[in-house]
Amino acid sequence: MAGSRLRFLALVPVLVSLFGCASARMADAESTRLFRDGKYEEAAEKLKDGLSAQLPNGRDQLLYLFDLGLALHSAGQLEESNKVLLEADKIAEIKDYTSLATETSTLLVGDNIGDYKGEDFENVLINTYLAMNYALIGDNENALVEARRVNRKLYLMVTEGQRKYQQNAFARYLSAVLYEADGNFGDAYIDYKQVRALDPTVPGLGRDLWRMASELRMRDEMENWDREYALTEADHQLARRTLPRAGNAEIIVLYENGISPEKRPNPDWRVLPRFYPRHNPVLFAEVELNGERMGPTFQLHNIEATAIRNLDEKYGGLIAKKVSGVIAKEVLADQIERKTNSPLLGFIARVAFYASDQADLRSWNLLPKDLQLARFVVTPGTYTVRLLPDGADALPEKTVQVTAGKKVFVNFRYMP
Repeated sequence: MAGSRLRFLALVPVLVSLFGCASARMADAESTRLFRDGKYEEAAEKLKDGLSAQLPNGRDQLLYLFDLGLALHSAGQLEESNKVLLEADKIAEIKDYTSLATETSTLLVGDNIGDYKGEDFENVLINTYLAMNYALIGDNENALVEARRVNRKLYLMVTEGQRKYQQNAFARYLSAVLYEADGNFGDAYIDYKQVRALDPTVPGLGRDLWRMASELRMRDEMENWDREYALTEADHQLARRTLPRAGNAEIIVLYENGISPEKRPNPDWRVLPRFYPRHNPVLFAEVELNGERMGPTFQLHNIEATAIRNLDEKYGGLIAKKVSGVIAKEVLADQIERKTNSPLLGFIARVAFYASDQADLRSWNLLPKDLQLARFVVTPGTYTVRLLPDGADALPEKTVQVTAGKKVFVNFRYMP
């Protein structure tokens, strides 16, 4: 009996230490500050240091890969960003197949001490950012592969996981543009129609649909889009200007706006997390090309709303797991009390178990609030692209070279 007490007393410091077992990445305020100040390269170097401390398989490894990939993306180090994000995609898939033993252990303490596996929407955004990186590099083939993977993941979540997710309009629109750039008008038309099913109000979508129907010689469908979107001859002419044979080029602006919501304890049950929006004063940005105002960006994917909705939809399962955890804690504490014949040790066990059970507040910390896009038909040449977030300071300008019949992507990030 005395031996049982001694063995348990040796475990008490371990159990109590779990109470203060904070996430290394979420406590890394310096990397976050550097990123939010627009010092993306410095943030990436700091994140690399943090990632090194997580290798080979620390519990925050995936979090560091997420934010490092995003910092490199924002710094324009696209090839390096792809390497990191591809590693994150692989790690996320591995961690998704968590062993039964690991799941059981979190019943006794909390999800916050286990490996971070990523929220479903975060794992989908890995491929979204890979698609963006490849598009920015000019590798349309791999950009299309990743855009298709976005929608494949979402399809599997709905059909196999019975989750109420919808397709990502940003990824669909991006793949439509990429198919069109490659002259694959049939697949582009399919994706434009998928975008319409998700959001028929996307600016210019009626012209996009009409243009693809025209190229596919679908006169009935051309007339259908004329009626639905009240298209005029001026709209037809504008739509045709985008076609490669018109001799023009196109600049496509990818705009990452704001900052994603943060996880905080749910006030109704503090051992569960809830996403809360952060301050995001900008709704859109105006685009300037060579000093001329061209028009605003438009939102295609609201990451903030998706994060909040997806976590809310998981609450039934999270609550069931917490209830199971309460039962497991009480059973084990009761066994300790009986085996040691010590109510005090049983009490200490309960305190340690419940103290260590905190809400898992980890998330992909540096994501934007939403993903936006704008596209402009231009004549071939060199353009200085400037983005003016509505109500905020202009972002650093970028220069792009466009040639006839080509589409060139350029990206910007605004942080409040």
